[in-house]
Amino acid sequence: MKGLLRNSFVLLVSLFIIQSASAQLRFETQHHFKPFEVLLDAGLARPAGKGAKAGVLLALEPRFNALDRLTVGLRMEATAMIRGYAGLNGMDPNANGEAGLGISFVPAAEYYFANRTVRPFIGGGAGVYNFLSVEANSEGGGSVKIPASTKFGGMARVGVEVWHIRAAVEYNFVAKTGEINNNYLGIKLGIILGGGQYSLEDTY
Repeated sequence: MKGLLRNSFVLLVSLFIIQSASAQLRFETQHHFKPFEVLLDAGLARPAGKGAKAGVLLALEPRFNALDRLTVGLRMEATAMIRGYAGLNGMDPNANGEAGLGISFVPAAEYYFANRTVRPFIGGGAGVYNFLSVEANSEGGGSVKIPASTKFGGMARVGVEVWHIRAAVEYNFVAKTGEINNNYLGIKLGIILGGGQYSLEDTY
């Protein structure tokens, strides 16, 4: 009798484990995030190079969840920052200039390391960066114009999403304009409109 009870208990536990593992496997392999979303980001833009000064950025990114852990989209970003210009044409290294506007269009992809509420990710992309011209004035009275330019560049990012909130760090690798360094770091906090996870019932 005891042996029968023991065997029955072992059988029930085994069936429970198998059912739980099967449910977990289905959850991890099925497409359980809604396909379309829009990312809104704001943050700090820190340009590289001597004489550069940090500014702000705003970004809009429509995205498509192609797979459970793969998202593709188009990052459209505007920056206002002072790009590096110190040392140009013998210019005073203490020169000051106005923040210049930059606009970029970068197709991007992200890979997520988890399918749960907390989702660390890495990503990147490549596209076009446009910078408007600005003028810098030195303490000695001289000036130099930083020309407008359109450059090809790339972007790498890492961050984490928690529900519809995300934080990310991005580095933008952009070709120089003459001696002007166009690279910049973006530190972002954003919200996700739409998208999100399906309910557990919808994934089975």
